[in-house]
Amino acid sequence: MLQKRIEYDLLLKRASISVVKEVLRHIAVSGLYKKQHLYITFAVNHPGVKMASVLKDDGDDEMTIVLQYEFWDLMVDDYGFSVSLSFDHSDETVYIPFSSLMIVSDPSEDFCLEFVPDFGDVPVKTKHTNEKKDGNVISIESIRNNAH
Repeated sequence: MLQKRIEYDLLLKRASISVVKEVLRHIAVSGLYKKQHLYITFAVNHPGVKMASVLKDDGDDEMTIVLQYEFWDLMVDDYGFSVSLSFDHSDETVYIPFSSLMIVSDPSEDFCLEFVPDFGDVPVKTKHTNEKKDGNVISIESIRNNAH
């Protein structure tokens, strides 16, 4: 039997992302404790990052947001998180995939995790729409009408 090497880097990355998810979920439910605050640095040009083009147009490859005072609507999913923030007196919502993370730190707790962004790890989300599709789709109404 061919032995496959243990991918410690991948295991550590997954564990670190799990820590970030748990921290963000805790903050979303309970808020921050006293002087806690998170600095989150991510790759702006990652294809999964969703933010207003005016924020991307600075030309920087990375951006750091701070979760401390002026943030709300923090929501965490399996792939990343969205949060609304105040940028220069304008409210903006950003979506940051975990695969775009570079640094997550809480200086008040002397906590820091570093990541290498993964530009190949962009999940394809399935769109759920109520649009009718052409083809071999049969309406339940037509079956009911023909039965009577």
